[in-house]
Amino acid sequence: MDHATFRTLLQKVVPFIHMKPTIAVGNTSIIDFEVTEAMAPVFHGKQIHPVCSTWDLAHQFELASRYALEPHLEMDEQGIGSELSVKHLKPAPIGQTVSVTATITSLDSTTVVCDLEAKVGESLIATGTQVQRVLPSDKIKGLIQHAEEEHS
Repeated sequence: MDHATFRTLLQKVVPFIHMKPTIAVGNTSIIDFEVTEAMAPVFHGKQIHPVCSTWDLAHQFELASRYALEPHLEMDEQGIGSELSVKHLKPAPIGQTVSVTATITSLDSTTVVCDLEAKVGESLIATGTQVQRVLPSDKIKGLIQHAEEEHS
């Protein structure tokens, strides 16, 4: 039995199966970016260091993880981030090109986990993990609406 047939049969028993059958452990995405002045850590209007901030690196980790997931989503579903860890090992100075690789290391019907690495050349500058939950788009809209009502 091929994967698509198995998935169709499984959905009759477990109706909450997500993502296209192309998603798999080992799938990767790679993004490259140049560290700019705007990415440097700034506190109270003053640049602290001329390097990529940890918070900007976290943003790049989120993007790489999303790119690993995006091609595998069905039309009626979306991913939403639920966890992120960043271990910043070395600085990436302004002007350097950073390459971020997201690799899917674990998945089930509602969860995709990516391990992340950021490098400047061959030098590892950061590692991390990102977790996305995959839900029907209307379910995510409902969660956002509930949060808006709860906090207003």
